[in-house]
Amino acid sequence: MSLVEISGLEKKFNGVEAVSDLDLKLEKGDIYGFLGPNGAGKTTTIRMMIGLIKPDKGTVKIRGVDVWKEGLDVRKNIGYLPERVSFYGNLTVHENLDFLCKMKESSKGCVKELLKDFKLEVHSDKKCRNLSKGMNQRLGIAQTLIGDPDLVILDEPTAGLDPNIRRWVKEKIISLKESGKTIFISSHVLSEVQELCDKVGILSDGKMLVEDDIETLSKKLSLKDRLELQLEPVDKALDLVRGVKYIERPRLEDGKLVLYCNGDMKMEVIRKFLDESVDITNFSVKEPDLEEVFVRLTEGEEV
Repeated sequence: MSLVEISGLEKKFNGVEAVSDLDLKLEKGDIYGFLGPNGAGKTTTIRMMIGLIKPDKGTVKIRGVDVWKEGLDVRKNIGYLPERVSFYGNLTVHENLDFLCKMKESSKGCVKELLKDFKLEVHSDKKCRNLSKGMNQRLGIAQTLIGDPDLVILDEPTAGLDPNIRRWVKEKIISLKESGKTIFISSHVLSEVQELCDKVGILSDGKMLVEDDIETLSKKLSLKDRLELQLEPVDKALDLVRGVKYIERPRLEDGKLVLYCNGDMKMEVIRKFLDESVDITNFSVKEPDLEEVFVRLTEGEEV
């Protein structure tokens, strides 16, 4: 039996379909990436998963228990980080964790360990209204572990964070998996999902487009390699590849030209630039990634 089983889930708001006939399975010990553009229905799905919204149709079962029928007991064993986490600003970090322990009917004995593990000890007496974005996010992830839940659900866990804090959050997610937790991540940061997740589900317009591991999806879609080139002049290089049949989605990123093509066409791309007196100072090739999977599927390609 899967840890999480979602079957035929549907939800409408004012007649508009937010989630439609959604099936999803999450196995114990997995890090699962839940992807989709804005408005795809990701947050609505999560809220139904934890029993905050009642579905119009379908069921969500965690460990075989219906979340809506047995919501209170199920939620005690789920850690949840919402996309916009907030705490009582007039309470300290320590007081907020104490309060959440009481709400979850969990021992306050874990608070000291959480403060230490999340590097919040020196900030334990600081009012939460004075916390930085990164510190607030650390506290947000810390509170998901109150009660030692099996399932941790993170909605956009790295949104708006600086690179150092993002790296710390990723390391923490990996350590949670190593400790036996099952992690469900909703995110727009495709590179991080590819780095962290065992399996992904891609949602669009409330419907599950595909659910599989990244390697299998890449093979099914016959995805193209990603080329990153440092060129001079780069604007001329971009003009040269626009409209070329075997080149897809050329664009500039951080001063580099990024494009996609079949592996056997890489030398043709390089030869094209050399023939037009464009200097190549550096280039790299990356195998098909989750960004390519995401774009192809959300543009309507079938697997």
